[in-house]
Amino acid sequence: MAREIATATDRGIRAARSQVSQDFDDAVAQLEKNGDAARLMHSHMVRELLETSYQDGLSGDDVSDVLTRVVASASRWDAPVDPDAVAAVLLGALGVGERSGVNGAVAQSIPLVKIISAAILVTADLAADAEVDHEPYIARAVDEIRRDQTIEIP
Repeated sequence: MAREIATATDRGIRAARSQVSQDFDDAVAQLEKNGDAARLMHSHMVRELLETSYQDGLSGDDVSDVLTRVVASASRWDAPVDPDAVAAVLLGALGVGERSGVNGAVAQSIPLVKIISAAILVTADLAADAEVDHEPYIARAVDEIRRDQTIEIP
């Protein structure tokens, strides 16, 4: 399953960066089949890409800029983008909603396909903006999930 998610995520990011709607839609549909696992992997990736991009700290204005940039970019090539889903992806990756309970309620009211689509768009945007290859981020996210799943709780 991890390999499928990694492959579909890579295809989705490449499609978003090259603005190929059909390939993007196909990747999102594939990811939706393993939605919870894909969401976890994408959260790891978004968090790490935010850390890469904003090494001196992330402000509310920075989050707003990413949200605005992602929505504007996706709108230019008619990608399916929901600003609320983009916000939920960003806040979820930062762990903001986990503490306040707000993001969980918002994210649950947004269809999974919109969350997955937003996560791919955010990931593609952050990687492009930071001028980094997204593939190592995919590999580290898969490794992190595997590590989390093998830790035994006493």
